[in-house]
Order: sequence, then structure tokens, then C-alpha cells
Amino acid sequence: MLFVAGIVTGAFAYNEEKPVEIRQTEPSKVLVAFKEAPQGPIVVKIMDEQNQLVLRDRITKTEAFAKRYDLNALPEGKYQIQVADAFGNLSSSTVNTTVVSKPEVYSRVTAMGPNQFRLLVSSLEAKEVTVQIFDGNELIHSEVVENPQGLHKVYTISKPAYPEAISFKVSTAGGFTAYVASK
Repeated sequence: MLFVAGIVTGAFAYNEEKPVEIRQTEPSKVLVAFKEAPQGPIVVKIMDEQNQLVLRDRITKTEAFAKRYDLNALPEGKYQIQVADAFGNLSSSTVNTTVVSKPEVYSRVTAMGPNQFRLLVSSLEAKEVTVQIFDGNELIHSEVVENPQGLHKVYTISKPAYPEAISFKVSTAGGFTAYVASK
């Protein structure tokens, strides 16, 4: 009976929340927060992808706290954040500061009815966009749209060979290409 009670107590202790939270708040900013007062000094280490130490911070606090780390001055990449307390208990998290660029062109196709499709294209940067329509693998229409900042056009495909395989290719002179199809 005591053995079972020990296992249950251990299971509850294992599921308890950790007193430290490591969270990426922006692409190059990290928050380290203690929900309660730490028992002794805390050491925060930030390591790069080659496991090289890029920052070490020793914190002595007698109450709950949160501290932000700004990684803007470091090259984009993955960083390991390690937090250790005076007893050697360690929490760690990996963050990725690589900024994912948004597409140059946003495009979407919606089926309007039998063989009818609405194409929405929005581009703030491209001066012109090439729209190509494919029936299966066969190109059935191509056009260049100037100033595609808010293209909204309905296309009717007469007698498609593969109605379920109509797709649109949207591309720019800058190298952006996306294939879109109705869902």
C-alpha cells in the first residue's frame, strides 16, 4: 500500500509545472520567467548552433521575476536557452530567430460553380503578375496583369478535359511562383 502511495505521489510530482518558463515572444526575443522565488542564484546560458556560449547571465532574485533577452544583435539561427538553479536543476528550450519572409504575392482560387473559378491576387511589390491556367498538364490560358494589387477575376472554363484538375500558376518577374487550385 505504501509502495502504491509512493508511485502516485511520484506521478503527481512528475506532472507538476516547472517553476521556470522559457518562451520566444518575438522572432528574436526570449522571455525567462520564474513563477516563484528561486532558491539561490540562477544561471541563464544561450548557446548557438555550434554549441558555443554567446551569453551567460547570473541572476540573484528573492522573488518571482521575468527577464527578456534580445537576440537581435546575433546572427539568425537556432539558439539553445538553458536555465539552471543552485541545485543543478536544468530547464532548456530551443528558439529559432530566422525570420520567415512572407510571400511576395498572395493568391487564392475558389470554385464558383461548374467550370467557373474566382482568382484573387494581391501583390504590393510586383509590378506585373503572370497568370496561367492549366487543365491537367495542358496550358489553356495565359495573361499578364499589371498592378495586381487587388486582382479579382472570375474565369469560366468551357469544356475542361479534367474539371477536377484545373489549376492556376501565378508568377512574377522577381522569381516568385505559386500554384493554386480550388478546394
